[in-house]
Amino acid sequence: MSQVTKNNRQDPVTKFCLTMEEFRRTDPGRVRSPQEFVTHFFPHDQTNATDRVFLHMPREVRAPIVSAWGIRGAKAAVRDDDAKVRVVVHDALLAGDIDAATFEEGIIAGTLIDWAPLQEWWTFWRTGRVSGAPVQKALRTARELNLFDDRWFLQNLEGRGGRLKGTDTICDTLSKDQIVAWVRGIHASGDGSPMGIVNALGWDTILAKVSEEALLFALDAFAKKVGLVAPTVTAPATVSATATSATAATSATAPTATSATSATSATSATATSIATMSAEAALEELGSIDIAIVEDRNIKTDVPPPPEEKWSDPVPPS
Repeated sequence: MSQVTKNNRQDPVTKFCLTMEEFRRTDPGRVRSPQEFVTHFFPHDQTNATDRVFLHMPREVRAPIVSAWGIRGAKAAVRDDDAKVRVVVHDALLAGDIDAATFEEGIIAGTLIDWAPLQEWWTFWRTGRVSGAPVQKALRTARELNLFDDRWFLQNLEGRGGRLKGTDTICDTLSKDQIVAWVRGIHASGDGSPMGIVNALGWDTILAKVSEEALLFALDAFAKKVGLVAPTVTAPATVSATATSATAATSATAPTATSATSATSATSATATSIATMSAEAALEELGSIDIAIVEDRNIKTDVPPPPEEKWSDPVPPS
């Protein structure tokens, strides 16, 4: 009977992470070194250590790893709690009983992805030297696993600091002849959908030709989309008591300005709907806006002025 792991191997996101971790351990995909693997998942100095990997594993999973390094007996390793494992591994690293390469090899890719938090793994992988083949491999794998479609990809492709988006970003790095051939391909297929646009040029060609900046932008957007990056929580804005009082006072002394703002907002909302009207209907709607504004102004000007204060002569002393 197979053991239920923390991360389901059948889940597409888990499959993606496993594929990329296996690729990271090859020469073309080596975005982080074994030493960086240790530094991230088991950071330590001469006196302290932080365990970010073994504490997520059941004892029966981590015990064979520790005992295989020869730093703990098989039975003792099963009995060890999280604190004991941290101390044993820390001592072994300091003593040189295991080095970075041995540490990484002992925690194989499957075991790491089965048990470590996937957001933790993504942070480790993404902060590496991600360029070229690893970026292309990541996007290709995610697309093959249907974690995004071509429409989403084109909507989340940006280059030149956000000045170019979608197909403009792709054209930016193509020659004139390639662009012409691309347009001819779309015309020949008769498919102007996002899938047709991508297929006319070729997915591999897009990955090879599009700028690395744009591919990384899409990759980071993908990580947020599938939950590999924790959502950013924005703290609610705090307003000081003085500012609140000042705002209240301003609102109390300027009702006309508030009404004018309301009228402007209503006008803007109506103007938005005019964009979809016929010319005759739009003219009629604009007339009603003018009337509403005039009526609003008349209402405000009909308010009677405050009564004048009358002063009486002082009463002479008796």
